Amino acid sequence: MIFSNIIHRIRQHLSHLLRIVADKLWDESVSKKQGSAPYSSEGWDHIPQGQYDYVPKGTYIYGQADKFLLVPKNRYRTVLLPDQSRSAALGVGWITEDNSAQGYDELWGDATNLESFRSEADHVRDKLTIEIIDHIEAFIQPNAQVVDIGCGIGDLLGEIQKRRPSVGVCGLDFSAKAVEGARNAMPDGEFIQFVIEQTLPYESDSFDVVLCTDVLEHLEHPRLVASELVRICRAGGMVAIVVPDGDVDQFFGHYWFWNEQSFAALLSEWDAKVTRLPETREFIACISVVFVGAGSYV
Repeated sequence: MIFSNIIHRIRQHLSHLLRIVADKLWDESVSKKQGSAPYSSEGWDHIPQGQYDYVPKGTYIYGQADKFLLVPKNRYRTVLLPDQSRSAALGVGWITEDNSAQGYDELWGDATNLESFRSEADHVRDKLTIEIIDHIEAFIQPNAQVVDIGCGIGDLLGEIQKRRPSVGVCGLDFSAKAVEGARNAMPDGEFIQFVIEQTLPYESDSFDVVLCTDVLEHLEHPRLVASELVRICRAGGMVAIVVPDGDVDQFFGHYWFWNEQSFAALLSEWDAKVTRLPETREFIACISVVFVGAGSYV
């Protein structure tokens, strides 16, 4: 009996030591991985230390599903595995989730993919276009200069021209097929291909209305890009930024997942007014641009 108790205590002690060693190795592993992670308030979502493993950009994981922790919102970038090819067979999102111009070329440049995209969720994106313009129409003067940052094939600008035929329209997108489609739809507009990182290719005070819909959540430096949206807007003009509801957003192509409070905090220095669109439930932030000094706006 005594011998049995001794063996039991030894096992308990060894088990305790093994847990300590395992915890130490785990902490060192997490620390090492997070030490190389691109953490900054302008970069990727922060991953709480010890709660999630860090998967570097451009890498992937694979294996049996029951070996992985599935989190409510994607905090990792995903790419195609070596034996996979890009295809819309499993849904249009599959061809765009890696945030590449090639993927969006396959969306905007393919009539079948585009129709599938438009028809998703009972044509929710068509409804979003109408809701956005309904929300800001009163602020668009008849001869305003309007730019859409991440314009796709120009749906938002086309809806504005239906209501304000004399407005001037401009737009940019990183997809060549998107730019081609926008030019075909609005030959009088000015559309350019441009990869958004931290700056925009426009002079300050260039536009009366600056639009940016479902774009910031795809970018690594959203606050810097938001400051650029304000920079290119004229005094007395308006910037309108739309993002999905991050509490329900599950799309793998997004870097950021804002709720109403965190989205307002991101844009707080410009006193953005954040509201939820009534049917699509996305958030729209409107910034009134007022000139207060050389190169300075609020």
